[in-house]
Amino acid sequence: SNVQAAQVQNHKGDFIGEARGKSVTTTIKEVSPLGVKIVTNGTAQFTGKYTASQMETVNVSMNRDGTSQFDMKAIQNTLEGDFVVIASRGSGKSTGPTTVAFEGDAVFMTQSTKLAWLNTSKGWIEGTTNNATGEYQIKFYSQK
Repeated sequence: SNVQAAQVQNHKGDFIGEARGKSVTTTIKEVSPLGVKIVTNGTAQFTGKYTASQMETVNVSMNRDGTSQFDMKAIQNTLEGDFVVIASRGSGKSTGPTTVAFEGDAVFMTQSTKLAWLNTSKGWIEGTTNNATGEYQIKFYSQK
């Protein structure tokens, strides 16, 4: 609906960058009548306002109705030696037999003087993942 589209648009400020990657490992933590809890570890390349390699761990609670909640922690390293930590949490929804779209808040932390602007940026992420191939893409925005 247009109302939902407007709400999503309100979250997005400036484009920071995009991570494209692949899950390396998945651990099934819990199976219950309510759903499944998994942990995935992935590696990605981040491009945008800066370029970095990224690795992350994502805790996902998948519900029987196709919705999910996630909690992600990521580390980025630039070729210049800058180090960025990202913490994110949000929700997802199945978009196909093996695909999920997700969105959520993100917080950035860095000691880098060049990337210090990230420390004051409240982030918004949106992305997709394909559970069959393990591939994912995440777009990072500053939040309005």
